[in-house]
Parts: sequence; C-alpha cells; structure tokens
Amino acid sequence: MSAQLEKQAPSQASFLSIVRRLFHTIPPVPFNITLAGKTALVTGSNVGLGLECARHFLTLRPKRLIMAVRSLKKGEAAAQALRAEFPDTDIDVWELDMSSFRSVQAFAARCCKELDRLDVAVLNAGMGSARFVRAEEGRKREITLQVNYLSTALLAILLLPVLKPTSTSRYPGRLTVVSSDAGLGVKLKLPEEGSSILDSLDDPHTFSGFPQYAISKMLLTTFIARLAEAVDPDEVVVNVTNPSATKGTAFLTQIDGGLVKTLLEAWMSWFGRSAEEAARIYVHAALVLGRESHGSYTEWDVRAWPVMLYGENGRKFTERLWKETLEELSFAGVERLPEISKH
Repeated sequence: MSAQLEKQAPSQASFLSIVRRLFHTIPPVPFNITLAGKTALVTGSNVGLGLECARHFLTLRPKRLIMAVRSLKKGEAAAQALRAEFPDTDIDVWELDMSSFRSVQAFAARCCKELDRLDVAVLNAGMGSARFVRAEEGRKREITLQVNYLSTALLAILLLPVLKPTSTSRYPGRLTVVSSDAGLGVKLKLPEEGSSILDSLDDPHTFSGFPQYAISKMLLTTFIARLAEAVDPDEVVVNVTNPSATKGTAFLTQIDGGLVKTLLEAWMSWFGRSAEEAARIYVHAALVLGRESHGSYTEWDVRAWPVMLYGENGRKFTERLWKETLEELSFAGVERLPEISKH
C-alpha cells in the first residue's frame, strides 16, 4: 500500500524518475481478466485516454458500457464506431459535464436508478487551463479546481452505493480515479488553521495554469486516499492511477499558447506514451490490482503517494482537506452516506 512507501516518495516525484518510468514496458492485461456479464463506466470517454480505456474494456466483453461525456453528439459518434467493432456489448452514451455540480448529481442519480449494479468505474475526465476561469455553480471555484478536484470527488462519493456488491455479485466494485504524476512533488504552503485551503487556491492574482493543474491532482489523490479509509475494500476497491505523459490527448488543446504549451508539446512528443499504452495502466488499476491497491496511488503497480501526504503534517493536511471538502459538498447530502457519516 502507498501508506507504507514513504521512503520512496521523494525519489518517485523527481523529474528523472518520472522520465525513467516512461521507458518502462507496461505489462499486458492477464488473459484471465474478464468483464463478462458486468457493467463498466468511463468518464470523458469519447476521445483520448478515456476512449482507449473504453476500447480496452470492450475487448474484455462486458455486458454493458456507459460512456459518460460532456457532448452527446461527440459521444455518439465515438460510440457508433465502437458498436461496429464490439457488437455484443450494449454501449450507452450518457451526458456528464464535470464543470457542473448539477450535472454530476443528475448523472450519479441516473446511475443509481437505472443500473442494478455498476461493477467498475474509471473517473478519467479532467482538464487544464492557462487562464483563470470560474465555474458557474456552487461557490464558483476556479474551473480546474472545480473539474479535476471538487466535481470528481463528488462523483466518486455518489457512485459508491451503486458500486457495492449485490446478492447477484459477490465481487467488490472497483472505483479508479485518474490523477497525475505532476502532483507528486507538490508542496503547498497551507493557510493558517481556520482559514480555507480551497479559498487559498482560488485567487486570480496568484493563479498559474500548470501549477494549478498539478495542485488539483495532488488534492484529488489526497481526498481519494482518505475516502478509501471510509470504504470497506470487500465492498469497493478504491484507488488512484496515473497515465503520465501521453501523446494524442486533448489535454494540450485546453492550454493557451506560450512557453508552457511549447514545453509540454515537446515533452509529450519526445517522451509520451501512446494512448493505448497509457490506458492499459487504467485497466491494471481498475481490474488487475487487488485489495492491496485500496487507497493507493498506482502506475500499473502500487507506488508512493505525493510527498505532501506523509508524516504528521501530511495527516493534518489530509484531515483538513477532507473536512473542508465535505463541507463544500454538503449541498449534495454526502454526509448522509454511511461511509461519510461514520468517518
């Protein structure tokens, strides 16, 4: 488990280590892994890594695949191609806009109402922005913070009930949340006790695009690790995964021109994995790794958390973020869920 890998965290977060891992061969998915008779869900699945993850899942013959997408038109176009390739699986396209709490709530409610059981969910949708833009709902947080952190945390919580085993399935559900190695070395200067961590990250005067992306992913890893403490791994295995630099994704299209984008384009071109390879990492986290990955950060294998999560200060930070996030999401009634109310 990541909790036991503190000594590895600093070296894992180094630039050299991140580059070195890009040259590792990602293991194939074992032949005995199957989704036969099961229902899978992938968010942001009409393009890039989400689409490749959906394709990987379809090769494992699920009964049903839910493609959660912001644009139904684009989602249907991607789904039509997949239906032609995999005619034996029911492929549905459902609308999900991660910038909108209302959309997240409606989507989760639909899952709980229309699905008898959800066996595996990969929360892949995310974004990066070079400009400070506010979301239109809730406390109108900066959009990267909203999409990558708050909305993803909310969706993870709201999907827990439908991921739990039923009388017809004795296997635990699987919830995999996509983070990034960009957040491994982040060290935040926290505001004083009583002040808001999220407020401190919601300031247009101190905003910087890529650092905000990295911070949002570190926050997400922190929250999911804490959420896993509240979830029985015999009911739902909850973990985080990292595809690292990947070619051909939509991430860079959301970043304005300039030096940062030029450097990132070069980085992706020189070192990036293919989308097929990177999505295979998703499959390892969601289907191959077992209970040992519960609450852990993974990259086809269990690895250390971001450096900021360890030690007494890391624990204090985790608890502050947990409580503050649940308070911000209280409008959705998250505190009434058994996993949250008991912890």
